[in-house]
Amino acid sequence: MRVREFPVLGDEDERAVEAFAAGLDREAARVLAYLVGREESDRFSGEAASRLAVRVGVDLGRDRVSDVLATLTDHGLITETTVRSEAPGRPPKGWRADGGFDRTVARVRACHSEALLDRAATVAATLGDDVDVDADARTDDGSPVEVGLNWDPNGLHAPLFAGTYEADVSFDGRRGSAAALSAVADGDVDVGLTGAATFLRAHADGSDVVPLALYYQRAMVVLYTTRETFGAPLRSVEDVRGRRVAMPAGSETGALGRLFLSQAGVVDDVTVVRAEGEEREALLDGDADVATGVFTDPLELAADGHDVDSVLVAEHFPVPGPAFVVRRETLRDRPGALRAFLEGSMDGWSTARTDPAAAVEAVGDRSDEPAAAERRKLTQALDRFAGSDAVEKNGWGWHSGETWQRLRIALDQADAL
Repeated sequence: MRVREFPVLGDEDERAVEAFAAGLDREAARVLAYLVGREESDRFSGEAASRLAVRVGVDLGRDRVSDVLATLTDHGLITETTVRSEAPGRPPKGWRADGGFDRTVARVRACHSEALLDRAATVAATLGDDVDVDADARTDDGSPVEVGLNWDPNGLHAPLFAGTYEADVSFDGRRGSAAALSAVADGDVDVGLTGAATFLRAHADGSDVVPLALYYQRAMVVLYTTRETFGAPLRSVEDVRGRRVAMPAGSETGALGRLFLSQAGVVDDVTVVRAEGEEREALLDGDADVATGVFTDPLELAADGHDVDSVLVAEHFPVPGPAFVVRRETLRDRPGALRAFLEGSMDGWSTARTDPAAAVEAVGDRSDEPAAAERRKLTQALDRFAGSDAVEKNGWGWHSGETWQRLRIALDQADAL
C-alpha cells in the first residue's frame, strides 16, 4: 500500500494569505499561499503540486480549485507544469509558484492596483464622469503623493502608516471628510479620504472628484445614547421616534443620520438638534436624547463609565465606508503615482490584518491617544467595517458604480444630498 503526504495550510500561513487576499479573492489567495509555502518548505520545494494536493491543502472542491488555478496561471502568478509520476501514460498536471513570496506578492499588488484604476474609471463613468487613463503614464514618475486624511491620524488610519511605498507618500490630517475632500478639489493634496455621502454631495454640487477605492467597506456612522439620558434601552431606530436627535447639518454623520431616519420612516417624527461638532456634549448636557457619530463615540463614553446603546447605520442600509477620492485629472494623468499609493496601502492593510499592534505603532506620535486604545479602535474597525462580499471576491478597495448610484438615489430621496 502506498502512502502519499500532502502539506496543508496552517496558522503560520496566515500572513501570506492576508498579503495575497489584499489583491485577490480569498480562495485564490489561499491557493497561492499554499503553493508559495510548498516552494519554501524543505520537503516539497521544487515539486509541482497536483490538483488533488491543492484540494487537500486548502480544503476546496475540485471545480473551484480548477477555476482558481486557471486564474492564477492567467495572471502569471503560478506556472502550469506536470507532476512526476511512476504510473504509465501521460503525467498529470501540476502547478508551482516558484517566484518566491516577495516577488509574488509584488505581482499580486501590481495586478490589483491596475484593476483598481480600471475600476475607478468605470465607476466614474457610471457617475457621469468619463476618464481616459493615460496608458503612457502607468509607471510611477517618482513625484510625491500627498494624502489628506478625514481626521487627525489615529488607529483607523494605522494601515496606511504601516505600508511600504515605492513613492514619496505623506499624510496630512484634516478636520473632517468635507475638509479632506475640499483639499483634493482645491489641489492642496493628491488623494483625500472622505465619507461616501460627503463625496456624493460634493459631486452633486459639481466638484471635479471621483472615487479611487474604498478604504473600509462599510460606513461607521451610528446613532447612540446613554441609558441615563434616554431612560430606556436603544435597540432599534424605531425607538428614536418622538425623540430629539443631535446631528450636524453638513457633515458625513449628519447626512447618513438623516438617511437612516428617513429609510426607517421616522425622520418626520424626531426633533433635529443642530449641534455642529458638539453632538456628544448635547447628549450629555440633556439637550438631545440621541446623537449621531461614529462607532468610536459610544466606545469612548462606555470607557468613561456610561451605560451606552448604539445602532449602526450600515447594518440597516448598505452604505459604503470611507473612500479615497482624487481629481479626474489625477486619475487620468498620474496613474503610476496612484498605483504606488494603492500598492503601499495594500501592504499596510495586510500588516494591520495580521499584526494590529505593529500597524498602530507605525502611527507613532502622530496620535495623542494611548496605543492600547488605538489598537482596540483598529481591531474593532477591521472586524466590523473592513469585510464585504466584494472584498472576498475581488480584494481590498473594491467598489461598484451600482453601490454609489444606490446611495446617491437614497440620499436624494432623504433630502440629504
